[in-house]
Amino acid sequence: MSTWIFDVEVYPNCTLFCSQCVETDERQSFWHSESGSATRLRTFVGDKQKTFVGFNSNHYDSVIVSAWCQGFDTKSIKHISDTIIVEGVLSFQVKNEYKLTNFLNDHIDLIEVAPSFVGLKAYGARMNMPMLQDLPYDPHEALSVDQQNILESYCQNDIETTAELFKRLESELELRLKISKQYGIDLRSRSDSQMAEQVFKKNLNLKSLDVPIPSTVSYDPPEYLKMDRAGTQATLDDISKMKFYVDPKSGHIKMPDSLDKLQIYTRTGSYKIGIGGLHSTHDKRVTHVAGDELIYEIDAASFYPTIILNGNLSPSHIGNRFINDYRRIYDERLEAKSQGDKVTADTLKISLNGTFGKLASRHSMLYAPDLMLAVTMTGQFTLLMLIELLEREGVTVLSANTDGIVIRVANYNEQSVRSCVQEFEKLSGFTFEYTSYEKLAIKDVNNYIAIKKNGIKAKGIYSPVSLRKNPTAPVCAYAVGQWLAHGTSFGDTISNASFDMFITARNVAGGGVQGGKYLGKVVRWYQSTKTTESILYAKNNNKVPKSDGAQACMQVDDWSVKPDDLDTQWYINECINIAHNVGAEHFLDVTEIFLANFGVTYD
Repeated sequence: MSTWIFDVEVYPNCTLFCSQCVETDERQSFWHSESGSATRLRTFVGDKQKTFVGFNSNHYDSVIVSAWCQGFDTKSIKHISDTIIVEGVLSFQVKNEYKLTNFLNDHIDLIEVAPSFVGLKAYGARMNMPMLQDLPYDPHEALSVDQQNILESYCQNDIETTAELFKRLESELELRLKISKQYGIDLRSRSDSQMAEQVFKKNLNLKSLDVPIPSTVSYDPPEYLKMDRAGTQATLDDISKMKFYVDPKSGHIKMPDSLDKLQIYTRTGSYKIGIGGLHSTHDKRVTHVAGDELIYEIDAASFYPTIILNGNLSPSHIGNRFINDYRRIYDERLEAKSQGDKVTADTLKISLNGTFGKLASRHSMLYAPDLMLAVTMTGQFTLLMLIELLEREGVTVLSANTDGIVIRVANYNEQSVRSCVQEFEKLSGFTFEYTSYEKLAIKDVNNYIAIKKNGIKAKGIYSPVSLRKNPTAPVCAYAVGQWLAHGTSFGDTISNASFDMFITARNVAGGGVQGGKYLGKVVRWYQSTKTTESILYAKNNNKVPKSDGAQACMQVDDWSVKPDDLDTQWYINECINIAHNVGAEHFLDVTEIFLANFGVTYD
């Protein structure tokens, strides 16, 4: 078997199919205008020894390939393309209208496997691809021969980006392949929640159906939820009497105004609850140092699956068959973990965790907004109950978010805290895990830098670049982490960092321009010492945020070479800003403050 990355481009007078083999780098292109192209393409994509991989290819590229292979002319293919892209008609509707059949023998679409709802160019920026490039010509413009050659180069660049994405999703695809073989259904192009749904559909022999959208749902708390403070208990009682309205179109639960404005106060903190997870509101701009005390993060293991199991939560239209199968998968995962079978454990974890997302999806056969409400509300009040019990033991809660809390406790009180958590585990049925921190620097509940004995944990805007996050001068957050953990100066970290650590990339609606030059809908830049114009929105000339002093770098030939005009002082100043934002300004070295205030650069 060979794997081929492919992409399709459609213009009024030409259609292009480009592909490249992952194993050999062999390239194969077809132009619709070439004699016999439909027959040759049909033979190529129907080869049973080839697997084709695309991005958003189920919705678009595969449809164009089908029309091409069935002999549609250039004008008709362009009309089909516009129907999908311009009019927004779904691919299955287009296939039905034009009576198209599938010609790709074996096909994987990465768009659902990838972790974020962004386009291929954004993933290119997150992966530091050498070139970020928008479509070079208006898709309604007829192309000359020279322009068609440039289009093929553009298409090849997209293929290289898709190939890199395919490589980085290797482990996710391996898990999907394992589940596909186990259940006899092709899940390689599915998201986690889509896979979970298909697994239950297969196991329980469920038929596709439209689950009715209820007008209201309510919350019935589990018996163990007894809050320590009267005010919190009163809030729980009020919520259990509420009717939560469900949007008749989206199927989502509407947040009541009373909850949207509600703050819950405990002995050491304040919290906001709602349809989602618990969020502390008292933990902004502060750095905590363990010193003579202990700082722990206490996380609930398998939080949402445990709530579903402990509450015997089954969609009413499925019944107990669901919870029985859910429990079987849960037990099999624990067995796999105990035997060190990571692949099986991770595979089953997808089925467990992915289910929750489908509870709120009106188009899913697992749709059950009452269960979604039960899971999120139980999760929030479970953490609140534990918080109040720990505060009775003299604990200060520093932060709380969704499935865990961070506490500070005196050394001598550690055993009583652990005993309190153990008793709560017996009462609630949850299992909690501990992570020790030496320092915790918090901007807010979602954005912080935590220093552990064996490493650094950064969340939110301070987290390392990944497929889930655009780069925003990541060297700065990294430098602050090194400074907090080891005392390394900002200047030393910055001087030793590679060029990719200085990059910022941003999605720009309608595209960005600099100095009159169009850049693209995803713009990439570094901070420069040269006098440069800000990057502007092409549609209204408004400034793209934080692009003062930016130098666009849509093409980078060598990431090991830093440009001569790199403004290292800007990055040092940004490090100091981050230190202020997380409440760590009192740790700043006098030299660093001087450099920031007077603009003196490091030698």
